[in-house]
This record gives sequence, C-alpha cells and structure tokens, in this order.
Amino acid sequence: MATVSRLMGAEVSALTCEQPGHPDGHTCVLVSDNGIPPTDAFGNRYSGVYWRGEPPMAVPEEHVWDHAWAHGMRAVAVGQSADGRLVVAVAERTIPQPVDPPAEMSWVQQLVAITGGPSAPVPPPNWAVVESRLGTPLPSDYKRLVETFGCDGMFNGFFDVFHPEELVWHTEYHAGYDMAFGDEHPPFPAPGGLIPWSNNEHEETYFWITEGPDPDRWPVYAVDSLDEGSRFECTATEFLFRQMTDQEHPFHTAAEGVRGHWFQKRIPPKS
Repeated sequence: MATVSRLMGAEVSALTCEQPGHPDGHTCVLVSDNGIPPTDAFGNRYSGVYWRGEPPMAVPEEHVWDHAWAHGMRAVAVGQSADGRLVVAVAERTIPQPVDPPAEMSWVQQLVAITGGPSAPVPPPNWAVVESRLGTPLPSDYKRLVETFGCDGMFNGFFDVFHPEELVWHTEYHAGYDMAFGDEHPPFPAPGGLIPWSNNEHEETYFWITEGPDPDRWPVYAVDSLDEGSRFECTATEFLFRQMTDQEHPFHTAAEGVRGHWFQKRIPPKS
C-alpha cells in the first residue's frame, strides 16, 4: 500500500517497469505469492472502480486484469498472472489535454470540451416521470447534462452530479428530515425550497433555490461541510464548470493543481 500510494501521487515522474518486456507507462508492484487483493483498501483510498475487462491503460497483456481504481492522472490495477499469483500495477491514464472552450459554447458543451465527453452514448431518462415524482420541472441545462453524460459517475473523480433517480431520492430525504439551512432555505417543496443536485467528496452539497416558476432562472446554493451556504446567480452547469476550472472561484475551488479533466462512469459491482 505504501508503494502504491507513492506511485499514485508522484505524477511528475514517469512510470517504468523493471519486468522484462513490459512497456513504459506503468510500474508492477511486487506482491508475495499468497497475496490477498487489497480491494477494500484501494476502494477506501481512491475513487470508485474505473474499469473492468480490457484496461484502457499501458499494462502487461500477459496478465489477466480484473479491475482498477483511478486517482488523478493514474490508476492502480489488480489482476492475476498466468500462474495464478496476485498482480498489482500502477499505470498512467489517458486524460484530455487542457483546453480553453469558446465562450459562445453552452456550459454543457464546455464540460464536454474539457473532459472529452462520455465514453458511450447515454439513453435519456423519462423526464415526464421524473418531474411528476418530484413535483416540479427541472432546469433545462441539468437535463442536457444528464442526457449528455448520464451522470452515473463523477467529474474529476470528485464531483458527483445526481442522476434523476438520485436527485428525487435526495430531495425526498431532505424533506423527510426537514433539513433546512436557516429560516431562508427550507427543503423543497416549501416555497423557495432547496433541491440538491450534486455533492463532492468534501461533504459539500449543491442545491437549486426554487425561486419563481422558471427553473432555468433558479440560482445555485452551495453548502460546505459546516452547513454554511453561499448563493450563486448561475446555472448548475456553469457552477460545475467554474468549480472545475477556476482556481479563484469563491467557493472552495477544486481546480488548483488539476492538469486535466475527465468524467468517470461508475462501474457496478460484479453480481
């Protein structure tokens, strides 16, 4: 674990492997013959499973790779060698190079430009059913974001934009426990109530303030881990884009030190 942690964090140095015939771009980590896959430890330390099956990274083909966890520009992969031994490798990930999207692009298009977009087409949800359950129309930019990415995953391994089913669940949860943020910000469906649409690994949650009949004009309300909130007069997709890219964003920006952006789809656990 110490070796993997060092290699995952040392992104300034190139990964090479001392094993004969192995390509650059990865480092095999030697494990004892009776090693037990450290899946729980990797799952707790890094983000959700990055892939299963054929790995989109430079790892030796003679091993059978099971799955990997991603963090920043690298991932740690676990598999088996031909003789059945545990194999662990740290490998470089392919992440789109930083770009500066044209200002005339929509915020959703700008998110596609900086992340490279989703890896596969996404089936659109039934918005009529979702909005009927929720009891209100939803902002059109959020709908475009879900229709583009699916939002069954994370941006930069950090921002979790709720899929419509999750959004309904979180909204009902906040309402059921009357989770208000002061007298001015009760949970929806109270007038002007809050609907949560995203959170991150720092226990920060992002809401819409449901002011007025036009959801496209709802502002964002960002709440930190201490339950202190800040209002932003922008859409959800603009807020997300600026959180990912603006190192001077006034709400706890996550852009500092980030060299590239990506959207990482969740991989469901094996049945």
